[in-house]
Amino acid sequence: MKQIDVLPSANNVNEKEMAGSTPVVIDVLRATSVMVTAFEYGVKEIIPVMTSEEAFQLKSSKTDVLLGGERDAEAIPGFDYDNSPFSYMNSNIRGKTLVMTTTNGTSAIKAAEHAGDVLIVSFLNAGAVINQLKDFDRITLVCSGTSGNYTIEDGLCAGYLIDGLLSLSDINLTDFAHLVHSFYLSLKSDIQKAASVARHYKVLEQKGFLRDLEYCFKIDKSAIVPVCREGVIRAKEFLL
Repeated sequence: MKQIDVLPSANNVNEKEMAGSTPVVIDVLRATSVMVTAFEYGVKEIIPVMTSEEAFQLKSSKTDVLLGGERDAEAIPGFDYDNSPFSYMNSNIRGKTLVMTTTNGTSAIKAAEHAGDVLIVSFLNAGAVINQLKDFDRITLVCSGTSGNYTIEDGLCAGYLIDGLLSLSDINLTDFAHLVHSFYLSLKSDIQKAASVARHYKVLEQKGFLRDLEYCFKIDKSAIVPVCREGVIRAKEFLL
């Protein structure tokens, strides 16, 4: 029987416990939403890194490299783009390598990649990811969280994924996965409203990222499934 676990934040990733499981990283606000959007607009690949220093070093050693990301929701000085999905909706990124570092999402990806190929998911491509996960027996949904803490929006996305997978097959859920799924079911009529009470949502709201907040809760707008393998994220496109 298929088994699903949910980790509340990147800090809960344990390489030994995740062995043999397919990791799926969620960072609705906003890293994984940005990644899906960047691939929709033609970026060739994304390299997640932990620090801005690593990003600058990669740009100096490779051609056709753009830098994107944030620290505490703010643009990083010297970077080409911030962490708003709207920044990537242009033809300038087509065919380029995007080196990306964010406060939470890229850290979660780097932590999870020790378990193998990492699938990247947001609400934007959740249906496509569900279609891919139906073929895996053991899945770990990694909520990136914020500063090591669980965030509501990532939990809601995890619940959405679980609900979709439960409609396809019998699944054994861990206790926390059951809790996350029940939470999603109780609030699924208005996911964005449910997430709007969260601390990180309010930070972005106060900083004026209202369009980002609206966009990141759109469901199944993309058939792209980004996969991180050996430190590089590339995209596959699947039918929804």
